Amino acid sequence: MSPSPAQSPGSAAFTASANKPDLHNLTGFLGHQVSLAAPLIGCQAWPYEDILPDRQPAAAVRRESVGIKALLFKFGVVLVMTCVLLPGLLLRQCINKWLSSWTFSLHGAGLSRQLELNVNNRSVLLYAPATQLRSKSLPMVVVLHGSDTSNFAMADLTRYHQVTESAVVLYPEMRIPKGVSWEYSAPWETSFFRALPAAVEKAGYNVNASQIFVVGHSSGGTMSLYLQNNMPDVFRAAAAVESGVGFLDQWHNQSFGRPVMVVWNHNDPVLQQFGGEALYNTTLTQLRRHDPRGATTGPSHATSEGLALPGVKTFGINYAERLTWPAIGRSPALEVISW
Repeated sequence: MSPSPAQSPGSAAFTASANKPDLHNLTGFLGHQVSLAAPLIGCQAWPYEDILPDRQPAAAVRRESVGIKALLFKFGVVLVMTCVLLPGLLLRQCINKWLSSWTFSLHGAGLSRQLELNVNNRSVLLYAPATQLRSKSLPMVVVLHGSDTSNFAMADLTRYHQVTESAVVLYPEMRIPKGVSWEYSAPWETSFFRALPAAVEKAGYNVNASQIFVVGHSSGGTMSLYLQNNMPDVFRAAAAVESGVGFLDQWHNQSFGRPVMVVWNHNDPVLQQFGGEALYNTTLTQLRRHDPRGATTGPSHATSEGLALPGVKTFGINYAERLTWPAIGRSPALEVISW
């Protein structure tokens, strides 16, 4: 699909189509990307003491934030791989190898119960455990699709629900099915996202309100960055894959937002068309605008992670860069994986 001006991140959320030829060439590399999981999860936990409204004891917050970070990165990696049509078998093999010790169990069954909810006259696919006691409080992950596709297609492509057995995974649809963009500060959009936890509760599942996450690809990633900033009381953290900030005139710039992970492909021609490196730098500056050292302060940690996965061709891409900005003051943590 050729992008139209309406899909520019400056005026509407853009899309990085999963069918672009260059992304097919990156399939092998993105299979390797899972090898980055171990060093990322092993790094220092996000310190939430200064940004959480409920002032939990520091030790408890650190323990909880480790699990939050693991959850966020796990779903971010899954989205990266599946958005370029990584085969399901390779996906399961890679994830089970590196993520078996993470917070959530990773068994073959996944979330076997599927429901389609109607929330504010919009379709929302819900995947949840079939046998787990419904009295147990569960984390909730909201997965946002990109332009010109649907929540059903996103569920079929990413299959988040197949790599965890202990969360509720939602795939909501845009108000206009297969539309170009989410609608950001529109009142019906705000009320829709605020209604999701209650809709899950009504379906019979207990939601842990302190563990609600949002992740998206392309236009959905731009929306996820917006939601963590404008609705930090709802979302605990966010991840955006092949997308940058947009609709900045609708951001609450006084908000400190939540921890974010950005996964960026510098070779993506769609991202290049809509700003490329300028958009990348704008995204980092916007997300670090409350850093007391300055929004353009470089990361505290930068590494080029070597990649190795037997039997998978790399197509000439042999490393990815990992950049880390820790939480400082009231500015939340940011991590970037790019190549």
